Amino acid sequence: MNAALMQNLIVTTIVTLSVGMAVRRLLPAQFRRLQAGLAHALGQPRRNRLARAVGHWLQPAEARSGGCGSGLGCGSCGGCGTSASPGDAIPLVIRPRQTANTAKH
Repeated sequence: MNAALMQNLIVTTIVTLSVGMAVRRLLPAQFRRLQAGLAHALGQPRRNRLARAVGHWLQPAEARSGGCGSGLGCGSCGGCGTSASPGDAIPLVIRPRQTANTAKH
C-alpha cells in the first residue's frame, strides 16, 4: 500500500506542476494576477513567519523590485507613468512570392 500511495503522490505532483507550467506559459497575465493575489494573501501580517516567507517568495518580480505589483505590466493602472502606445504598430505588408517565371521578366 505504501508503494501505491507514493506512486499516486508522485504522479499527482507531476501533473500539478505540468498544469501550472502550462497555465503560466499559455495564460501569463492571469497566472501573474493569481500569483500576486496568492502572495498578497500569504504575506499578511497576521500570518505566521513561514507563510509570509512563502508569500514574499511568490511575489512577482516587479513587486519585489519596487513596482506596483499589478501583474499587468507598467502603465496598466495609469498611476505610474505612460506605457508604449499600441498605435505605433508597423503595418503588415504581404508580397507575392517570386517564382522563376516572374523573376525573368
